[in-house]
Amino acid sequence: MSQELIKVRTGLNKVSSDLKRGQLISAATAVREGARVFGRVAMIKNEQEECVTLLKTACDYLRYSKDITAVFPLTIEYTPGQEQALAALMSQLIEILEEAHLEEAIARHKAYQAEQLEKGHNELQRGAIDEARQTLGKLSQDYSEEAELLLSIGEEFMRADLFEDASKYLALAVRLLPEDAHALNRLGIARRKLRRFDEAEVVYMQALKLETADPNLFFNVGRLYLDWEHWEKAAYYANQALSCAPDFTEAAKMAGYAEKKHRTSGGA
Repeated sequence: MSQELIKVRTGLNKVSSDLKRGQLISAATAVREGARVFGRVAMIKNEQEECVTLLKTACDYLRYSKDITAVFPLTIEYTPGQEQALAALMSQLIEILEEAHLEEAIARHKAYQAEQLEKGHNELQRGAIDEARQTLGKLSQDYSEEAELLLSIGEEFMRADLFEDASKYLALAVRLLPEDAHALNRLGIARRKLRRFDEAEVVYMQALKLETADPNLFFNVGRLYLDWEHWEKAAYYANQALSCAPDFTEAAKMAGYAEKKHRTSGGA
């Protein structure tokens, strides 16, 4: 008996135990390989008869598995001589199982992320800053390429007025979302809070290229220049916010204040 045939026989004999352990993909793969072996390996009569028997038994296990029928609508049957059709059917089953497995994995990861975000949030709420940094720092390392998660971590630190931490994670998010005006806007706010005005300006100019009609973005840029005491620019962006949202009371106040400061400072 060839090594390939031994491997196939071992796999088919494990189908029942694989199903009991929830290893559905392994079970379906064993049946597919059992079907494919007929076209690949020359078998003597008793070897062929044994494979037919093993395939029939394995297909019965799949057909009556509640886990399989829950996700696969087609009837799993095997007729000797129809091994190619069985292999194709198993490929369909494996594809569906892989998709379901991926969805389950994604759901588990999302649940874990939400749990750790909540843990970090609660730690920040009670003032356990170092613990929160450890919790959220590890989360960011585990999912370093998930921009929305990094953005959420940055927002947690923003709400706690920890702007250096917020800036760090928002910058990581922006690296992954260079054309997301919202992420850029939040990073601009964090850097303004840190009084790193020149860095905030660079970020805001990027955001303004992407979003040309957002009154809140214009207002935040105006606030940057207000804190920076660039009165004329502060007034300009406050008025831009008003042009988008005429009832924006805070923007009107900012425009009036900045225009007055600009006049009294001699237009500087």
